[in-house]
Amino acid sequence: MENRRQTTDDRRQTMKVFLPRPVFIALIFLLFIQPVVAQEKEPPLITFKLRMLQQKHNDDIEKIDSFAKLHLMIAGNIYQTEKHAAYAYDKTTGKYDYRSELKYIQPILNLGDVTIANIKTSFSNNTKNMFSSPDEFGLALKYAGINVALHANVHTANISKANLKRTDEVLDEYDILHTGAFMDNIQRNGNYPLIINKKGFRIAVLNYTNLTSRPTISRDFVINEIDKTTIDRDMRLAHAYKPDFTIVYFDWGANMQDLPSYAQQELAQYVFQAGANLVVGTHPNTPMRIDMMNYSYNGEVREGIIAYSLGNLVSSNEEIRNRNGYVIDMEIQKNNFTTETHVSDWGVIPVYTYYDTTTIRGITKVFSVPCANVESGDIFPNIAYIEKRRAVNSAYEVRKLLGNIADEIQYNLNELIVNNVEESINITNASLNNKYNPKSENDVKPSDAPVLPVATDGSNNPPSLALLYEQPTEAKAPAPVSKKAEKKTEKDNSYLTSKKKAEAVFGDANTKETAPVQNTVVENSNNNTVAENSPPIKKEKSVKEKVQETAVEISSQDANGISTNANGGLTGTVEMTKAKNLDLRVDTFYRIQFYALKTFIPLDTNYYTHLKGYEIRVEEGLYKYMLGMYKSYQECEAYWKSQIQPRYKQSFIVKFVDGKRIVK
Repeated sequence: MENRRQTTDDRRQTMKVFLPRPVFIALIFLLFIQPVVAQEKEPPLITFKLRMLQQKHNDDIEKIDSFAKLHLMIAGNIYQTEKHAAYAYDKTTGKYDYRSELKYIQPILNLGDVTIANIKTSFSNNTKNMFSSPDEFGLALKYAGINVALHANVHTANISKANLKRTDEVLDEYDILHTGAFMDNIQRNGNYPLIINKKGFRIAVLNYTNLTSRPTISRDFVINEIDKTTIDRDMRLAHAYKPDFTIVYFDWGANMQDLPSYAQQELAQYVFQAGANLVVGTHPNTPMRIDMMNYSYNGEVREGIIAYSLGNLVSSNEEIRNRNGYVIDMEIQKNNFTTETHVSDWGVIPVYTYYDTTTIRGITKVFSVPCANVESGDIFPNIAYIEKRRAVNSAYEVRKLLGNIADEIQYNLNELIVNNVEESINITNASLNNKYNPKSENDVKPSDAPVLPVATDGSNNPPSLALLYEQPTEAKAPAPVSKKAEKKTEKDNSYLTSKKKAEAVFGDANTKETAPVQNTVVENSNNNTVAENSPPIKKEKSVKEKVQETAVEISSQDANGISTNANGGLTGTVEMTKAKNLDLRVDTFYRIQFYALKTFIPLDTNYYTHLKGYEIRVEEGLYKYMLGMYKSYQECEAYWKSQIQPRYKQSFIVKFVDGKRIVK
């Protein structure tokens, strides 16, 4: 016993020598307590990279390693509806002022040696055309640093050949390269793929879209549509120019799509294997994830970046999800001796479209802003709390979506820098990344005052582009109508006249002030916007008003291009909007009615592909299913007899004059 006790005492003495109490406690903390603390700490959503807007060029890198660098900025959709035109119009000067829209993002976009965006508008010099913008907006694109405009999208499919020609001329005057749509195959063969030579780099840009149906108005010119045979031929031609970097830009997907379809993933893999380095997409109007995709090219295993949707740089409307987007900020590096080029650094910049209705009473201004700088209070320090929360939430959604694959890049942007950049642009009459601008602001002929757009012959869209992007509302079954009221409804069921509508939205055309009447927009409890100066809503409405305000449907084929189902197939879907805003201001047109039902039944256009683009009107207590919008009766009759009548014996042709149904 004494020997054992002595041995135990010896061990304790040894521990005292080699492990003093403070060291022993610290060891216990490191082994047991610290791992628990580390587990409780949540990892950040995304890694931040802080950059300065002005950096000194490091010449030593090129002297030692012979590396050259090129900065790329790639943005999503830029929309312009008749509402945007009304917001930009200054009735005191009679001119359009678009400097605000891209004012807060142009210091960042101007950092790009090559800055690309999907332009969902045109320049036809016709304010009545809903797919056209005033020429002043083209100058705003130039000042923002955008030097590559992409045409291959559903909006280009709704303009005429003459409109496309003038759009190209306007962009050429501002020295903005463009691709995706061409006057004919001869022009396409000589100018596609687009090859950009900048700072010793040769960049190839290819642009495609997916159209479920082609409106007659655009069938006499070329729009690049997604077709593997065509893409394969174009990629082979692009590699004949030996580009250092190849970008493929798709306008694809469904409106508000959240996840990429199998067809999109398979197509991205296909173009990577054909030699692409970067694949980006737009059209869903909301951000989608980025993937790193492994592929094999010329027997070499590579890793490509695919961004399925960049969202919107300038949104089409004020719906919250529609306002989000991100810009890809990428730097590529080239070894001048070996010509080997690779992505040296890249990340994303979350952006948000802010509709300012509070700074100037009765006036709405549109701003595309980097979310991080609004979040930090460096820009718009006095922004309304709800709008700041929305910008922060927009950044949060992008960080949550991309944090495991991309870094967020933040620049030290503030009001002073924004104003200095704007002043420099005004003085030099050019963007910071491209000083060549043969046309100054004084050379731009002022565009006509905004008016309510009208439908274009051959277009399968209603005249109001803004209406197509309004937030969908739920369809409600029509209230039962008595026979007496039914007769009255049939007599009075017509839309507002063109003059009254134009006066309601843009003011009286016969007066000197033809500028739009701006009302302060406030938000109600349902997150909908209402005009502060509008008359109070009556509790009870007449039968005529009920019919005019009953929900109708517009297909997303007309409004937002194609849709994709879960299996990657293409389909047209329907969205509900209010009929009182749908002003079909055309003289005469013809439609095919193939159903008249008491209850609303959505049609699966995956199966009934011949019904893509159908629309529903609620009249006389029935849901009436309409298809097509033809100016020519012969064209309507030919399609009806060949496609619709054999399947639907009860179908017939309906005539409309100024939006009013004339003949059953």
